[in-house]
Amino acid sequence: MIESADLPPVPPSSRARWLARLLRERLLGGAFRPGEWIREVALREEFGVSNGPVREALAELIADGLLERVPYRGVRLIALDDRDIVELFQLRSAMLELAAELAARRRDPAAMARIPEILAYVDWSSQAPRLLTGDFTTWLAEASGSTRLVRAWHDLFMQTQLYVSESRASKRFGDIVVQIKALIGAIADGDAPRAREHARAFTQAQVAALGLAMDV
Repeated sequence: MIESADLPPVPPSSRARWLARLLRERLLGGAFRPGEWIREVALREEFGVSNGPVREALAELIADGLLERVPYRGVRLIALDDRDIVELFQLRSAMLELAAELAARRRDPAAMARIPEILAYVDWSSQAPRLLTGDFTTWLAEASGSTRLVRAWHDLFMQTQLYVSESRASKRFGDIVVQIKALIGAIADGDAPRAREHARAFTQAQVAALGLAMDV
């Protein structure tokens, strides 16, 4: 987590946007758990900003689907029930399977050139005391070559990343890493059916790490 003393000066004209970006990074990085309350007074004190920018920043994250405002209580991270979580990951699986197939068939040179970087990132994330973020799946969506898929993935990514972060703490995280590497290998080989297979297995491993099953 970024310490307040290390933060750069806040541009006066964009305090709300600046704060929203920092909070989004914290939320997607797993600094808070689903259902945890976000206290406006704590944000004002930590960042030295007034009510206006804090509320604007929170409103932006509510629009992203990361937070929800509960009447008379405040703002908290979205907390879904098991069925809703599984439905989100079923949709995530469908999108990643399509992205994997398109990426394997396309084998864009620029995307292929980034494979060593992505693999190094995956290895580092599996060892570092932090959470696996969306670099791999964002690369996969972009490697598909579909602008519409990239836009749709951005919206879905915001909603599922909170639970991806939860899965990182599981003892089954190693299974997720195995499937990521197998998926990258299938794309590098241009094997579209195998890429789809590992994309689905990757998502199933994430759901299993949450103690759930894709067929709930």
